Amino acid sequence: MTSTARDTARARRARRHLGVAGGLVGVLLLGACAVPLPTPQPDPTQDPAPPVLTESQETVVLDAVASALAAAGESNDPAQLDGRVTGPALAIRTSQLAVAAARGNADLVTELPTDVQQVVIPTTQTWPRTSYAVSVQPESLQTPRLSVLEQAGARDAYELWAWVRLLPGVTMPSFADPSIGSEAVAPDDSDLLVTPTDAVAQYADVLNLGGGSGFAGAFEDDSFRTQLADRAQAWTTALEPAAGQYALTFTPNPDEQVRAVRTADGGALVVGAMTSLESMTAEEGAQVPPDLETIKALYGTTAPTNVLKVGYVDVVALYVPPAGSEEKIRVLGNEHVATSVANA
Repeated sequence: MTSTARDTARARRARRHLGVAGGLVGVLLLGACAVPLPTPQPDPTQDPAPPVLTESQETVVLDAVASALAAAGESNDPAQLDGRVTGPALAIRTSQLAVAAARGNADLVTELPTDVQQVVIPTTQTWPRTSYAVSVQPESLQTPRLSVLEQAGARDAYELWAWVRLLPGVTMPSFADPSIGSEAVAPDDSDLLVTPTDAVAQYADVLNLGGGSGFAGAFEDDSFRTQLADRAQAWTTALEPAAGQYALTFTPNPDEQVRAVRTADGGALVVGAMTSLESMTAEEGAQVPPDLETIKALYGTTAPTNVLKVGYVDVVALYVPPAGSEEKIRVLGNEHVATSVANA
């Protein structure tokens, strides 16, 4: 073979090799388009926890609580509440029973209907577990009640922990269907406009300082504050001729954590306990007698002095919007019940 022929053969072999290589590159490029590179995938999410009560079981719980309340009411004996009423509800009901015994009738004992129009069932798989129920309108035509029921442990019965009277015209937030259940919200949950604990503390500050509170702008106006303002003005006017003063101070209850549950929009229903102290003082020699029937019953036959102090147990229910919302915190309901009276 001549040198020219040998060169021609080498060139042909090189072209064949290049052609094969080019074909492999094409296959690789086509493969890169057809099969995307792997991307990180999140771990599969677990199914949401199921509700821990059915609606029929919640009805059984409410009936058992109602039976205990009825038994205690018939005898004016708070011992009948044992095992079915606890927390601020127990303190309030015990005081109401004492007032009923002193007055000889129970017309100042809060009516708590057994029939409900809405229940909020927890999905909490540990304890304590908290459920919520909104009653039908009482026979007295007052506003419905929101009740908070809690099971402390696996072998414990559900007990009534608190209730509030919903404010007139209030709109309750939406919740998950009871068959799905609703997530409990921790007191320090940061997925809200403010944490549940802070929401109750800030509302107490608004109650104490009114428009002077730095948190006043975060809350919608509510009728409870209007009632308190009217009472404060009436007492201030009455005490003025005797150089008197009126004060009312609210304090979140450090012994009772707030209870909270997730709403359908990612916000929370928050229920918290507070105490409050009302103080009316006048100059020496003046008398400050009790005014309301509940306060009179707790005061008894003691002669009035120039000082009247009334202690209250308070419960407030709030709707706290999710973080980033432009909505304000709404007051849904409250309970403000006198439990002690002193004249010094």
